[in-house]
Amino acid sequence: MIRPVEIADSLSKAELASKLNQIKKASAEMDQRQATSSLKEKTSAEAGRTQESGKSDLLIITKDKQEQESKKRERRKKDEDPDNDSDDDRPTGEHLDVKA
Repeated sequence: MIRPVEIADSLSKAELASKLNQIKKASAEMDQRQATSSLKEKTSAEAGRTQESGKSDLLIITKDKQEQESKKRERRKKDEDPDNDSDDDRPTGEHLDVKA
């Protein structure tokens, strides 16, 4: 048989044990929330970093396009310049048939 002192002691410990279990459960949930929160922060930080690299890629593409346009302008300028003697090397599109 259980003595009354042991019953009172067990009842007082049961309440503390219940609170301890609740704290442990809450702690595990808080750890999970913290891990989820840090993962979200890391993901958003990485997403921001990749957007910046996209801007730099855009600058490189724009620079390449500008270089191509400047080369095209130079070619047009050479084609339009009548004083340029370098046209002798290129075919003019005229054809001359000579029969002997």
